[in-house]
Amino acid sequence: MASDNLPENIAILKKGGNQNWDLMGLQSAFTQKQKIQPVANSKKPQPFKKANLVIESVNGHQSFFQKTGNTIYLLGSNGKDPMNIGVETTTRYKNPVLSMKYPLKYGDSSTITGEYAFKVAIFDLPREKMYTLPITPDSIRYRCIFTQNKKVDAWGTLSLPDNNYEVLREKIIEEKEYRLDVKIGNLPWQDITSSVDDPLIQKKHLNYSYHFHSNETNSKVAVAYMKENQVNPKAVYYTVSDPSSTMRTADGRPDVYAYPNPAINEVRFEFSNLKPNTYALKIYNILGMVVRQENYNLNGFNTVKLDISKLRKGTYLYNLTDAKGKTIATRRLMVIRP
Repeated sequence: MASDNLPENIAILKKGGNQNWDLMGLQSAFTQKQKIQPVANSKKPQPFKKANLVIESVNGHQSFFQKTGNTIYLLGSNGKDPMNIGVETTTRYKNPVLSMKYPLKYGDSSTITGEYAFKVAIFDLPREKMYTLPITPDSIRYRCIFTQNKKVDAWGTLSLPDNNYEVLREKIIEEKEYRLDVKIGNLPWQDITSSVDDPLIQKKHLNYSYHFHSNETNSKVAVAYMKENQVNPKAVYYTVSDPSSTMRTADGRPDVYAYPNPAINEVRFEFSNLKPNTYALKIYNILGMVVRQENYNLNGFNTVKLDISKLRKGTYLYNLTDAKGKTIATRRLMVIRP
């Protein structure tokens, strides 16, 4: 898979039959490998007894499923927390959640409700999250109550940068509401959501996404996550048939890569596998002087675009450091002029 976190000129709103979606303009510097295998083949500890299928990403995150016939249920996950607060944890669904039932048919629709939760020891909680709590407990528990409305609303041909697929498109509208529980000593868990100064859990979240399925792949061909305007995608994850169509393969380590390189007026910087933090991106000239610096709050895979039209042509270095000044990567950038 690859991800374009700044998709431009992408139109995916057409619904109905015999559609042609042109996503050939998607760009990504990194390929992200996903391993799909029986749980019995995995060498890592298994926290879900009923799981028989696991999907593992390059950063070690595992999602566990129970596959029965043509039905797949999601049981939970191991790795980065689903709220992106930056902790490693085990997330468990209160009840198995229907993830997929094959075969899909045009016009299928369903409504799915569920709840998942994960626990965090207080000393593992990021400092900025600590400040939002009215008390200091021994541990906390995040819960998410969600509803998914699914509808297979279109079919046709999907054109990606290195392949075409015949697909069914599934539209998913998901509503999420977060709750926060605390535990002190031997007392039972207490819900303190209303007392927490955290906008993330004080409002309902409504997410729109489009999922493209094909008989030609084991996983989804592409997933487009939409902006709040429901018109433009904010990110598109898509299948890569030929890994050489991207510049690098993500190996689970934090990284940054610039493209196009050489660049003329604009350049994208794509970041991969970053822990939630504030990062500084600096561009140096051949004398070692900083000619451009930008600070970003980054997490996981992110992409930013910079206007470099004011830089003279020549060779530069770009460098990414975290909030403690630790260097993530330093590489060369070429700027050319027509």
